[in-house]
Amino acid sequence: MNESVQNLLLAPAGLYIPLLIALLLTFTRSPHRDSNGAPVSFVGAFLIGIAIQCAHFIEEFITGFHILFPTLFGLTPVSAELFVGFNVSWLGIWSLAAFGIIRGVRVAYFPVWFFGLAMSLNGVAHPILSVWTGGYFPGLFTSPAAGIIGIVITTRLFRSTASWNNNASDL
Repeated sequence: MNESVQNLLLAPAGLYIPLLIALLLTFTRSPHRDSNGAPVSFVGAFLIGIAIQCAHFIEEFITGFHILFPTLFGLTPVSAELFVGFNVSWLGIWSLAAFGIIRGVRVAYFPVWFFGLAMSLNGVAHPILSVWTGGYFPGLFTSPAAGIIGIVITTRLFRSTASWNNNASDL
């Protein structure tokens, strides 16, 4: 495996926890339905979150997050191409998830749960990284907005879902 790919998988290891939690929440919580049988929607806030993530990704890319973050852990930098590809792929997944939520596809909640949890984590991690390194760390300026929208999305997800009702037919 290419060293840059290995580092892309190792460096964001802290995101594996929200990824696992998102998977658990997807399969243990069921979307509420409105009087017409449609899932309760929070897609507007989610789309705002995707726009904030775009700004956050741009800040990280321009300021060298893909170079500096791995080196904090003794890893070599991630290539610009891989960093961009990774982030654009997630932006695509999240955009498709928005359509899935609108259409009532339960599995579409997985990337949205991950988004909310990861954005919340971003709001905390970037200021900590800045303190740790003694100055600006790539992604710091947009991280408060990322953290706030992450909390909003996660809160709305909890409000628009309930503990699993043993109805797996809408997976």
